[in-house]
Amino acid sequence: MNMEPFTAAMELMPRRYAGKMERFATLHPEEIRLRIGRAPALYYSGAEHPLDAETVEGKDIVCILERATGASLYHAADSMRRGYYCVGSLRLGVCGQASMQERGTGFSSYSSLCIRISREIRGVCRALSGQICAETFVNTLIISPPGGGKTTALRDLIRTLADRGTRVGVIDERGELSLHYYDLGRCSDVISGTDKLAGAILLLRSMTPEIIAADEISTQSDIDAMFEINGCGTGILATAHARDLSDLQCREGYRALLECGVFRRVLVIRCARGVRSYELKELLL
Repeated sequence: MNMEPFTAAMELMPRRYAGKMERFATLHPEEIRLRIGRAPALYYSGAEHPLDAETVEGKDIVCILERATGASLYHAADSMRRGYYCVGSLRLGVCGQASMQERGTGFSSYSSLCIRISREIRGVCRALSGQICAETFVNTLIISPPGGGKTTALRDLIRTLADRGTRVGVIDERGELSLHYYDLGRCSDVISGTDKLAGAILLLRSMTPEIIAADEISTQSDIDAMFEINGCGTGILATAHARDLSDLQCREGYRALLECGVFRRVLVIRCARGVRSYELKELLL
């Protein structure tokens, strides 16, 4: 699906919705929300906006998922068990009736669908890139609540570093950072389709990265990957879900990363009334 993300999202939509949604393209929607029994909604300017449209039916969600997976929901099952499926630069999150299956949790039916429409914003971190991307790089963690702009900022900083000649190894676990649409800079090397720990080991063995970048540190395996990288003389640029530093310190894994000095800077992204602000905090050991 090698096309602009909003256009790609419209290709998945039933026609009766796409025609109404296309009118809002210039407002740069970040998400499309479909919930059975309710009108579809677009998320932009910091709020959800319901469309004046027919309510969503179960068959609409199934139709979108079949289009996204090339009519092969079965082959997408492993990803769907984690609650999402990535196609091109789109990420489809699903909710519904969960069921325990032999290979993990799956869905016997769907009730909600969230299509995340990623957007490349070059220079979004320009005001801070001089500090973050200085000649001596300091391990940096980017934080915000879900949907707060972490991945956009990460992508921009990777490109800035890689275009200045720094070798950046990118662990693109879900294919959201790099595939099809985004330029991550001339000295970036991307590994996708693997977890962060395995990806880190492969990059360290094969690509001699100066910095390794990864999106959404969350599981214990992700935490282990950060410790693995930190002990190898390679810089780390990563993101995590958190509102602020106090949120980070509430979770044992994040607290361990901070207390052990794996990250020495935190870039906090805040959003108020649809406008994002960026604050760089130095961490004292």
